[in-house]
Amino acid sequence: MALLELQVDEVFSLEQGLAAIARDLAAEKRVELVNLPVRLLREWAPLLRGKQVTIYDGLVDGLPEDLQGLGREVFTSVRMQGTLFGRVVDKGEVFLRHKIYNLWYTGDQVQHIGSITYRRCVKCIQSMHREIMHRESPEVLNIMTLYEPEAGVQAILEAVERSSMVRMVNLPKGLVRRIVVHFDAQDIKILCAERSDQARRVADRFQARVSGSLLNVYSRYRGKKVKSGGLALDDKFFSVDYLGETIYLILGLEWPRCPRCMADFYELGWRAAGKIR
Repeated sequence: MALLELQVDEVFSLEQGLAAIARDLAAEKRVELVNLPVRLLREWAPLLRGKQVTIYDGLVDGLPEDLQGLGREVFTSVRMQGTLFGRVVDKGEVFLRHKIYNLWYTGDQVQHIGSITYRRCVKCIQSMHREIMHRESPEVLNIMTLYEPEAGVQAILEAVERSSMVRMVNLPKGLVRRIVVHFDAQDIKILCAERSDQARRVADRFQARVSGSLLNVYSRYRGKKVKSGGLALDDKFFSVDYLGETIYLILGLEWPRCPRCMADFYELGWRAAGKIR
């Protein structure tokens, strides 16, 4: 039996994602909405009336009259963006108690919806946004990149070559084979997803642990349950959703707190794996 099993994120079709957000908004009593199209605020207004709602937006004249009074409005000069399969687009977020929905859009047209369900990340990212919106105020915030599989692999390989620290957990075997030949770091730890000849060869060469059943961390990709692995480097964190050798999506985060936090978290798993090797 796995020592740890949890869902860390989910990718939706647009229809499924909007329906999921509506269901959660109806059930929640406290909501934070960041940098979202006015069209969506109007659509969700009946679900939000009478609740504790905070709306972060960059509208100089404030919310339209029909949305005033929907919740506490916080003006921010920060423009949130994300890189979606090679294109920079606007990005908004819906913060719930134990979940973040990320929406990628142009104008009022939503192009991609995903969620983060790992509570540690939810709390940290929510705190990070409050700090930025109120204090640091960069002109543009773009820390999240969604990659098509091969473009994501190339980004990972280039980042690994530049990094002095590497922490790898639960990645597909084929990706591990491609990564290890690009190592130029001395501080390397790998928590392998399962016992295999390849994993043992990696363990012999690097400071690695072979766990077999330690982790059962998973995601959902448009309704399909898939595995999720991670890679923490000096200044980047990558999340990889896959099944077998098929990679569905790679997410890159460049917020400095994320790679440090995940490296510390992986350290716990690495030590635990050492006990059962």
